[in-house]
Amino acid sequence: MQQSISKIAVAGSGNVAWHLSEGLMQCGYQISSVWSRNQEHAKAFAEELGAKCCNQAGELCIDSDVIVIAVSDAAIAEIAQQLSGFEGIVVHTAGSVGMDVFDDGSKHCGVVYPLQTFSKGITVKLSEVPFFVEANTEEVLSVLNEMVSKLSAKIYVADSQQRMLLHVAAVFAGNYSNLMYGIGNKILDTAAVPHDVLYPLIAETARKALSSDPLNTQTGPARRNDRQTLETHLEALAGMPAFAMLYDVLARTITETYK
Repeated sequence: MQQSISKIAVAGSGNVAWHLSEGLMQCGYQISSVWSRNQEHAKAFAEELGAKCCNQAGELCIDSDVIVIAVSDAAIAEIAQQLSGFEGIVVHTAGSVGMDVFDDGSKHCGVVYPLQTFSKGITVKLSEVPFFVEANTEEVLSVLNEMVSKLSAKIYVADSQQRMLLHVAAVFAGNYSNLMYGIGNKILDTAAVPHDVLYPLIAETARKALSSDPLNTQTGPARRNDRQTLETHLEALAGMPAFAMLYDVLARTITETYK
């Protein structure tokens, strides 16, 4: 294993692969090769990065110092097995997949988990993104820290259990809150009211969440245990049973939290 790295290969062509590859290139690293199950995506991605497009995942081992596996969680183990003979460092980028996914072969392995939501074509300042790093040896950890430090100053060492809980927290704070915004829009559509009436509320809620403990600033009928209003809301959602069920679960959770 080399103490310093220059060539990085990437397994995957989705959102995380795209953002990390672009960021690493801007930091001076060469993306040497790319592989993806979708060969059309892989070819387009490789062309964009000036990299070689591989037909098989195992080809990523050729002429690279680090291989970054940025695929769906369910596919990581299979890809890791195909790279088991690699002499460099193999890392994955998932929050909820442990280091044991590398147990069948990789001598030098780790995790580089960026705690952020990514969408292709939408710029994210990686310098502001927290990265959580884990490795099977101190030597590998040192190399990964050096690589990630060029992307962001916010680097933390976290083991697999910590990273799992980080991912769960991120799903609540990001994915589920985004779903709530979408449901709010759907309900406004039913009332023939424009979506932008919620924007000031969303902005203020986010501002308070960033400046203080959200549990200390919770408001609303469930926080007050206002049963009459809660029942009225559920009646209004009678024609949207899935939303009504979710509303009831969330309301009960809030009420129980503040008993």
